[in-house]
Amino acid sequence: MMRFPGPRKPAPRLRAAALATAGAALVALTTGACGGTPDCCVKAPTASPSPTTPGGVPGAAWAFPSQATSLRVRAGTDFDIVLRAGGSGWRVDEPKIEGATVRYRSGAAASGAASGATSGAASRAGAKDGLRAPFHAVKPGTARIVLTSADRERTMTYQVTVGTGPGAAPSAAPSATGGGLHRGRALGTGFTGGSGGEVTVRRGERFSLPNAYSNVPGISWRVVSRSASGPAPLLSDVPHVEGDAAGDRKDWYTFSADQAGTTVVQLFGCYRCTNGSNGGNGTPESAESRAYSETRSVRITVR
Repeated sequence: MMRFPGPRKPAPRLRAAALATAGAALVALTTGACGGTPDCCVKAPTASPSPTTPGGVPGAAWAFPSQATSLRVRAGTDFDIVLRAGGSGWRVDEPKIEGATVRYRSGAAASGAASGATSGAASRAGAKDGLRAPFHAVKPGTARIVLTSADRERTMTYQVTVGTGPGAAPSAAPSATGGGLHRGRALGTGFTGGSGGEVTVRRGERFSLPNAYSNVPGISWRVVSRSASGPAPLLSDVPHVEGDAAGDRKDWYTFSADQAGTTVVQLFGCYRCTNGSNGGNGTPESAESRAYSETRSVRITVR
């Protein structure tokens, strides 16, 4: 059987010459396309990535409700503190920043921020969100941000932790609840500060009393004094909520007028208390919380 010789490999010297020729041709081609300037085709440096949310949306920002107290964000991302209905008049005080961890986004067009490097009115961002205070997480560390009311009588302090890992998803503002309890007759007078409100009802009647307030800064209410039985026992510690859960709202507490007599019911509103502090009983720990927490009461007379 006749065998044909296979293709012969070129000698090493011939391969080197061929590669050199091809390389020279490539250089000539690229420099010719660049107009003869040797470094005109150097690749431009890659731009820094745009801030994104963990969902990967370019230019988007975390939206933290104003009731939050501790924020966790990732370095390089934008985040907003959102004040809902009733939140007008709050301003961003100069953040107490350690190591330039956080900066105020004074030129944030997406949220329409007011001018000013580190201070200015929180921006208006539409009817649903109300107002936004925009910030950027510069690098890992901690920071303290303070919002102050227009009359400078109240503040909202936020402790911010900037890390390299994923940020903590913002907690949603408390939702308004309808409640399944039959509320009976809704009375206009309810819980107030000072000497408290006063109502008179008929024996055997079921009725509800309102506690009206703005929840923009974050106030957690709990019943601190009531009669479990007697003239008008409270049927549930969980109120029926109306209005904006993150803004102006009314909490309705339902009672049953079981027998004649008088009773006083008290509520304690803890201003910006940390969730779970002191076993979750809403005891103020900071000077800010102690200054703006309050007690409200109502005197109920059953005839």
